[in-house]
Amino acid sequence: MSTANADALGQGLNKWLWEPRPTAAGPRATLAILPHAGGLAQGYAKWARWFPDDVRVVAVQYPGRGPRFAERAALSVAELADPVAEALAAEEELHVFGHSLGAMLGFEVCWRLARMGRPVRAFFPSAAPASHIRRDVLVPDGEPTDAELIEALVDRGGMDPEAFEHPELMELVLETLRADRRISLSYRYGEQHRTLDCPVVAFGGTADTAVVPADVARWAELTTGPGEVHLLEGGHFYVNDHMAPVTARIRRQIAL
Repeated sequence: MSTANADALGQGLNKWLWEPRPTAAGPRATLAILPHAGGLAQGYAKWARWFPDDVRVVAVQYPGRGPRFAERAALSVAELADPVAEALAAEEELHVFGHSLGAMLGFEVCWRLARMGRPVRAFFPSAAPASHIRRDVLVPDGEPTDAELIEALVDRGGMDPEAFEHPELMELVLETLRADRRISLSYRYGEQHRTLDCPVVAFGGTADTAVVPADVARWAELTTGPGEVHLLEGGHFYVNDHMAPVTARIRRQIAL
């Protein structure tokens, strides 16, 4: 591959990863965060503060939002999982955290990396049913109206109240949510029982109206390695109030 082609490939992969805090060369480990439906990589900026400087923290930036607003939104899980796996394949000691839609995508990314001979060290799904029992958790039936989407967001605690004061912003948020919902609805785990070999440490909220704790617990069925479930007080975005215990568990895993 020519230098020009290699540079172009690197730029293409880098657009998928946003790093909130520059890390010195040769980090001890990398934590990749996959955002929820409608989420931006920049929404996870505060995560970097919870990890030491020798741990690289990156958040995945989906197309069709944020700095990639001008790009077409993905239409399927494969359109996200394939390039994200490619973008992360060079990371050493990789750990993956995914929240809600990001957990579904995270499983597929981890699966692809294992098939590439680059298995992750651990996977941390959050606020999501295990992939083999997954169903849409935003609005159950039919194509939701704008009001139904907003109600679901408010109910789950995933909407910044200031967004309601900006109609243009709300329009973008709803457009992004619809695109992500189409991805969720199109997802199929498949007939083959696929498992990971790494530890799977799942998190969920005890009062999550979208994902019941029993469905979170079933993530343990998708690994041949150790499986854990941690339920914390709160709803679908419980993690906003429990950054300390969630990141502490991830740091312990990284230290192994």
